[in-house]
Amino acid sequence: MGLKTSSTYQNEILEKYKKEKGGAMSSYLTAPTRKQIKEACLWLIDKRNEKYDDRILDRFFKFKEGENKIRAIERTPGDKFKPIVNFLTGETKSTTHANLELISWLIDFKPRPLSVYLGSITPQEEIAQKYSNQRQQLLHVNEGGTLHNVPETQVIQENNKSITIISQINPTLKITTIVSL
Repeated sequence: MGLKTSSTYQNEILEKYKKEKGGAMSSYLTAPTRKQIKEACLWLIDKRNEKYDDRILDRFFKFKEGENKIRAIERTPGDKFKPIVNFLTGETKSTTHANLELISWLIDFKPRPLSVYLGSITPQEEIAQKYSNQRQQLLHVNEGGTLHNVPETQVIQENNKSITIISQINPTLKITTIVSL
């Protein structure tokens, strides 16, 4: 995959929308209207709560401290959703960052928000990095085969596909761990 930018983020969100027509929210988003976007937000507000979703919603709706979010969305004028409808239907080629983030939340685009997307790596890269780090950690053994800073831990088998270690946590508890590489 090439360099990730705000432009690629926008394009990937729009591509996912066009491909899935809103996915789980397709009943609201296949032919979106301002009212349907609002209804989708109301339906999802208590159902989609991932790490950064509150920030996305706060930025779009500008909730006040302690405000009931459902009532705030209900009071939001329909015109606020018009640019989202225009973007999804192709009437406009771009939209504001807050609108784009709300769309990413509505269609469950991941990774979101943009800051996470820009810093994200593919699942394959993440797995490779994780196991590379584990392998590096496991290979830092002293001459006796004991890992540093881990009491009573020994590498008992190693090949190019896995490392098996045994750890004695206390006199009565031994844990065998196999790490696939």
